[in-house]
Amino acid sequence: MGRDKAFIEIDGVTLVARQAAGLRAAGAQELLISGRPEIDYAVADARVVTDTIKDGGPLAGLSALLKAARTSWVLVLAVDLPHISAEALNLLLSTGGGRLGAVPKTAHGYEPLIALYPTSFVSLLDEALARNQLSLQPLLERAEAKKILQPIPHSMFAQSTFANWNTPDHITGKSP
Repeated sequence: MGRDKAFIEIDGVTLVARQAAGLRAAGAQELLISGRPEIDYAVADARVVTDTIKDGGPLAGLSALLKAARTSWVLVLAVDLPHISAEALNLLLSTGGGRLGAVPKTAHGYEPLIALYPTSFVSLLDEALARNQLSLQPLLERAEAKKILQPIPHSMFAQSTFANWNTPDHITGKSP
């Protein structure tokens, strides 16, 4: 895209500020931003958490977030999902009855960057990182089989929930 998606604005509000507000509205006790230490994300009362494993991709970021969390659950929300709703976040929070994590699942796989993870998931993440297995999909399959995470059918969410912004055309509305 050529620029940091966190600072794309919708109606004068950056995506990172918009997502932070949504998480706060869902009852987040703590805000963690997986980001770069030299960047000011301008989100009050949020901590920036950096990857400790170079080139570990989303697994390294998720591992760092789970280790930094002061709670036993982490609600993960990608910055480039501008149409996330309070209903979607509440569905994640209510699924599993406080016993399991929750992750949306489609016919094509999991949507791992809008999910509720128990901090205990970090052990599976670190095992995968140690083996340089950087795909979240097989790891989430393992977590589901081990009853750590519960899938939520994609159909339970509004269609726009998973529309992300990956190109400038997405921002201007030229592409779905």
